[in-house]
Amino acid sequence: MQAFRTIHRYWAGLIVLAVLVQIGAAGYGAFNASVKTDDHKTLNEDQFSNGFDFHNGLGYIIFLATVLLFFFAIFARFERRRIMMNLVLPLLLIVQIVLAWGGESTPWVGIFHPIVAFLILGLAGRIAFEAWWGARRAAVASAT
Repeated sequence: MQAFRTIHRYWAGLIVLAVLVQIGAAGYGAFNASVKTDDHKTLNEDQFSNGFDFHNGLGYIIFLATVLLFFFAIFARFERRRIMMNLVLPLLLIVQIVLAWGGESTPWVGIFHPIVAFLILGLAGRIAFEAWWGARRAAVASAT
């Protein structure tokens, strides 16, 4: 049980870092497309998508990482509230993936994609914070 709590703590931190990189990768994709249209050049689908390839791939990896985080939380035998937070995170990633797919053909759906990204970052940050802060609090309580 303690080993899974430790794994969960570090894994949660890595997910927060990955989500920050993911948000940056979206910015790269947007500015990459902008640079390619300098001098009023046209931009085909492949040229546009090229800048978002890393963003797309990392998104699926983050989804799989959040599923693992959920299982780590179960095996660590966290209380129900923390397990539910760890369940909501991959569910938000599913919503995020569906919004990305929908946004490709319906731009107004895509509006919600970056908003959900910040919800994901907030929840992932909360999970990581509780994993680290809660571990320290428990250590201090057991030492006294």
